[in-house]
Amino acid sequence: MIDKEALEFRLERLVYSQNMLSAWKRSKKEFIDKYIRRIFWSDDSQLDREYEENMSYGRDFHLMCQRIFLGIDPIRSKSEFDRELDRVRKIYRLYRERYGHDLSFLPEYTIELKDRIQVTYDLLVKIYEGGKLTRLDIWDWKTERKKIEKSNTEMKMQTRLYMYVCKESIGVDLECENIRMYYYQPAIDWQVMVDYTEDKHLSNRNMIYSTIGEIRKIKLEDLREEV
Repeated sequence: MIDKEALEFRLERLVYSQNMLSAWKRSKKEFIDKYIRRIFWSDDSQLDREYEENMSYGRDFHLMCQRIFLGIDPIRSKSEFDRELDRVRKIYRLYRERYGHDLSFLPEYTIELKDRIQVTYDLLVKIYEGGKLTRLDIWDWKTERKKIEKSNTEMKMQTRLYMYVCKESIGVDLECENIRMYYYQPAIDWQVMVDYTEDKHLSNRNMIYSTIGEIRKIKLEDLREEV
C-alpha cells in the first residue's frame, strides 16, 4: 500500500522519458501501475515471448549501429543483420563524403534537461562550418518492416520530445529550422524526415510541461480510483 509520503517521494524522483509520457497519454492506469506502483509482470505467453525476442533483436541491432558510428565496425560475419547494417554504413559514408571531419557522431547519446526530462538518441549528428555548429540531425533506427508514414510521425511523443530536448540543449544556439529528425527502417530502406520550426517547438514545450504537470498532481485518491 502506498501512503502519501511514498507517493510524493516517487513523484519527485520520476525521470520523464518518451515511454513514460506516452504511457500517461495512453492509459492513466498503465502509468500508475508501472511508474507509481512499480508493478511488472510477464505471463510467459506466446505473445510475451515474441515481444521479448523482438526487443532482443532490436537491442542487438542498435548495438551494432552504435559501433559503426563509433568507428568500431561490427565483425563481418554472416548474420541476419548484414543487409541492414550495410545500409547504415552507407549513411555513415555519405556523411563523411559530404562533410569530411566537419561533423561528429553521438550514438546512443543521453541528454537530461532540468525538470528530469530525459531522452536517449540512437544517433545525433553534429555538423559544423568553420568550427561553428550549423546543423543537428537526429536518427532513430526502426527494425519493423511495416512502412512508417510521415503523417504518423509529426505528433508522435518520440518526435516531439526528441526534437524539443535537442533544441533546448545542444541546439540552443541554432534556429529550429536547422534541426531535423530521421526515422530510418534499414530492413526496407525507408526513411521519413521531420523538420522543425519555432511554432512546433513552442507547441512541444506546452504539451510536455502540461503532461508533466498532470503527472505531478497525482493524489492518493487517483491510485484508489485506478485499482
